[in-house]
Amino acid sequence: MKGHALKTAIVTGSSTGIGRAIAIQLGREYNIIANAKADIEGGKRTAQEIIDGGGSAIFIQADLSNQTGVDQLFEAAHSAFGSIHVLVNNAGATRSETFGAWTDAHWHDMLTTNLVSCALMSQAFIAQFSGEDGAIVNIASIRGMERYSRIGAAAYSAAKAGVINLTSAMARELAPRITVNAISPGFVETAYMERADASLIASWRGAMPIERFIDSSEIADAVAFLVSQRAMTGANIVIDGGFTITSN
Repeated sequence: MKGHALKTAIVTGSSTGIGRAIAIQLGREYNIIANAKADIEGGKRTAQEIIDGGGSAIFIQADLSNQTGVDQLFEAAHSAFGSIHVLVNNAGATRSETFGAWTDAHWHDMLTTNLVSCALMSQAFIAQFSGEDGAIVNIASIRGMERYSRIGAAAYSAAKAGVINLTSAMARELAPRITVNAISPGFVETAYMERADASLIASWRGAMPIERFIDSSEIADAVAFLVSQRAMTGANIVIDGGFTITSN
């Protein structure tokens, strides 16, 4: 099994989908801290798959929308592996509702889960980092980009727009020691697609020049590239199969 000599990466929200693919991909080169808020079994499976493949990983359950959960995660991560070198802010959730029906609880849920967690985790990462080649990758969304928000997802779109702007702000402040980049996926083949309306799925796929949804491993490949290089910072990489060039 690989051990402490490797650098260490935290991948939040890594019990399923994109986060799981990122953790497994990075687990080939890094010690991995897998995380989930509620899906304990899924998070443990992610860590175990990395271990079974010869890597080193642990799972830490924590709600990262508040400082207490962030502190718990970093304390456990330091205890296991020492310094953290890479942070992937993937934890997030989406909720659909007509604009007038949003309550303050719904707004706070979307903003804290998608944006505040990203900010708090990044602050904790920066506070403990003492090296010269750190990396933060924030998983945003095309829904956070101008002109691509979706009816019924106002709070989610607003939160992801915040993630994109937070990325550029941090990139300027943390250069050159830490690169900070974002990835904005389009429609990715995850469990969400199993719950989505069939007509919506058909319309989304029909608007994609590549004529298929993105695979989670393709997002993971982009993350692996971003954490391995030092020339790009402040970028928002759109991985959407061409959706945004055909829907305007």
